[in-house]
Amino acid sequence: MLLFTSVLVIVFTSIVIMYACNAFEDAADFLGRNMKPGVKGATINAIGSSLPEFFTTLILLFGPLWSESMFGTKGAGFAAGIATCAGSAVFNSVIIPGLSVMAVLFWGVKKADGSREKIKRVRLNKRLVMKDGIFFIGSELALIYFLGWNTMMWWMGGLFALMYVVYAYITLKFGFAGDEEADEDDEDEAEAEGRSAGLLGMGWLLDFKARFYGDSPFTTARAWVVLSAAIVVIGVACGGIAWAVEHSAAALGIPSYFTAVILAAAATSVPDTVLSVKDAVKGNYDDAVANAVGSNIFDICISLGVPLLLYGLFVGAVDMGTMGSADDVQILRWVLLGVTTIVLALFLIGDGIARGKTIVLFSLYFVWTAFVVYRGVTSDKPTVEAPAPPAVEATSTLMRHVDFKRETKG
Repeated sequence: MLLFTSVLVIVFTSIVIMYACNAFEDAADFLGRNMKPGVKGATINAIGSSLPEFFTTLILLFGPLWSESMFGTKGAGFAAGIATCAGSAVFNSVIIPGLSVMAVLFWGVKKADGSREKIKRVRLNKRLVMKDGIFFIGSELALIYFLGWNTMMWWMGGLFALMYVVYAYITLKFGFAGDEEADEDDEDEAEAEGRSAGLLGMGWLLDFKARFYGDSPFTTARAWVVLSAAIVVIGVACGGIAWAVEHSAAALGIPSYFTAVILAAAATSVPDTVLSVKDAVKGNYDDAVANAVGSNIFDICISLGVPLLLYGLFVGAVDMGTMGSADDVQILRWVLLGVTTIVLALFLIGDGIARGKTIVLFSLYFVWTAFVVYRGVTSDKPTVEAPAPPAVEATSTLMRHVDFKRETKG
């Protein structure tokens, strides 16, 4: 029953996050209307669609229910946070590009007259792919190195955040152009989509622009209000994901980082998938892939880095060695590095991405999932190591005292 409830929570929160991120996208499109292709996807879209990973890690790390009551160790939820970002990164790297390419191959790209043209091959800007790939691999190597210390300290999180600042600066430095007309068309399309009720009515309820301003056009101030409302809803929904991660792990009797690497990773990757597929069918291939890779960089540098920085400053260092999960998390990161290298090679070698490469991408995710399931089933580490209740400890102390008195009398 607990497992079934956890799955229902994951499904419901995924729906809420998806439509809240649609509202985020509408506002982000307006705020990023002067950005060049590949820039908005790597920055605004990536940040918006990666907020679920950020809030989930923050809640897993700081939430008193998960950090101490469930784990019995301060900061132990960070392992599940790493697993969430690792699984999300693999999902983003292989499933999102694969689905984006399949969408234009079989559904087609929307043309100006409203018709759709099927594309046989998707060609990417290899300079953008190379730039994002270098930063992604660099952040992965830094995380792998820091995990080898077993103790994660505040300055490590600060270094990750600094890496993202450098990445964002380089991405944005020459990332503006004046293509206003195309963005107005995209905004009209987003408004038309926002009028649908959506699943469980969430499309209507979470269309913050329509709820707050009706048919009035966006302004910068209104866009920021919609953006903020979407962030709040995403943050609340991620509390449900954190709850489902821990309770599904308890129901299955496996460590929580294995449920996080599959369930939470898929749930938090819903926004990335929606945004990238939308960009692909509009013909914005560079934005579609840049969103996926940029989200991965954000996941490591901000979704892990900022919570670690805050926790280290206000609570203390995160001792991975006492969680019984450091080795498994380290293995996950090395596997992710291998997957990332293969995916970047597929993007950079040859003339674009066609059906054959998408099959390889989906196969990689199948192998990844099988590996995670195997590790979860064969792991003998307990999910929860709860400390002994005080009453039991007191009774044990009393009995030892009585035994000592008996031995003394004898």
